Amino acid sequence: MRKKLTISLFLIVIHFSSAVFAADKEKENIIDLTPWKGNNVSNIKLYDSEAGERFFEEVMEYAPKGYTKKMVKDFFYNMFSLKFKSLSVVDENTIIIDNKITGDYVHVGSLSTKAGKHDITWHIFKTDSKEMSQAGFKYFLFLPFHGHGKGSFRHAHLRYGNENFDFLVTDPSVQSWWPAVYQPTETDEAKVMAQMTKIAKLQATMLPPLKRQ
Repeated sequence: MRKKLTISLFLIVIHFSSAVFAADKEKENIIDLTPWKGNNVSNIKLYDSEAGERFFEEVMEYAPKGYTKKMVKDFFYNMFSLKFKSLSVVDENTIIIDNKITGDYVHVGSLSTKAGKHDITWHIFKTDSKEMSQAGFKYFLFLPFHGHGKGSFRHAHLRYGNENFDFLVTDPSVQSWWPAVYQPTETDEAKVMAQMTKIAKLQATMLPPLKRQ
């Protein structure tokens, strides 16, 4: 029964995604990895600094009752967690993880969904590389680079795994998982952390209230 349900869900997602492929490609014109070309590193790198420590201290001031600095840090680290430190896109198809594992990926389509009140479109890439699959990177799903306001931090979100892309987009277990990367050569890291610290109160709104013991 569970197998039939999984197959049915997969077919529904395929049907739904096929309806948005054409519109999405017309809008974004993404057919390969070119939009992410370059050296991409985890957002967590920004937090591993004195500025990052100040950021967490500031967020803690506005966090829901009961949060410690460690709990605030754990929340952000878990939300942006990645199995790697760097992802290099060297051409239209090739990804290198941590300068160790290389694989060629093809664009297999796009899937539009919602994140809260926002409509977002994931761009799906798949590899036949045995090495990448063994490491857990059969699929990569990307959101294009973007910022939240003029002059704001330019970053991209991604998800990855060996599960079908419908799981990586829609499963409840990944709803709070938003791995993010930026390109150091295009980023003033000190300026980014200063900006983030200024909006610590807003950042704190992402923290869920603690359950009463």
